[in-house]
Amino acid sequence: MIRAVTFDLWNTLIENRDYTIQRTNFLLTALRKMGYSLTKDDLTEAFVSSLDYVYRVWETENHRFVPNTERLEYILQKLQAKLPEDQKKEVITYFEEVALKNPPPLVKEVKVVLESLRPRYQMAIISDSGFTPARILRNILQKNGVLDFFVTTVFSDEVGFNKPHKLMFERVFLKLPVKPSEALHIGDLLHTDVAGAKAFGMKTVWLRREKEREVAEAFKPDFTIEKISEINQILNNIGQ
Repeated sequence: MIRAVTFDLWNTLIENRDYTIQRTNFLLTALRKMGYSLTKDDLTEAFVSSLDYVYRVWETENHRFVPNTERLEYILQKLQAKLPEDQKKEVITYFEEVALKNPPPLVKEVKVVLESLRPRYQMAIISDSGFTPARILRNILQKNGVLDFFVTTVFSDEVGFNKPHKLMFERVFLKLPVKPSEALHIGDLLHTDVAGAKAFGMKTVWLRREKEREVAEAFKPDFTIEKISEINQILNNIGQ
């Protein structure tokens, strides 16, 4: 019997919104004030390279979360540039808070689904953070009127690791009064959401955002849905 439902955040509960242009423009302005002759292409290339760096760390360091300070240092090294500590703090603050200027909306039907599940299930969020930290993501959830639906919200910048690391899932069950076998996790990424939850003993639902393909056994979900509203039928069938 399923007693709890946990959710990924990006592309599951809220729409993914890219703030790279705003971040690169802000950093470019700061560096030009320091006398560096850099172009937008230079900044874009450094940002893309930092994504590769984050993935390498994820792949080779047991899914470690890369703090924003470390990622900014990597970008500056790629650009062969330096900033004073106070300006670094200013840049990181902007990187983290820019999402509040134009917050990502909820995925269609999410609030209705959460309202329908709330009377029957404990709910939580298990999400990777990226440049946008937990404190901002909770603010966005609050602005969208859904934060109070969740018993707890677990984000990788606070845990120090990304999914599928087991600590991301262990952390949520410190607050959820159920066993992993009594919980179902929903997310859009097979290699993080499905693999992590499955390894932890949870039931898994893949919210498919990409074409079907052959996947390893560890990545195979128990259920697949095309839109979030389909979760009600799955839970009803499990309960029968």
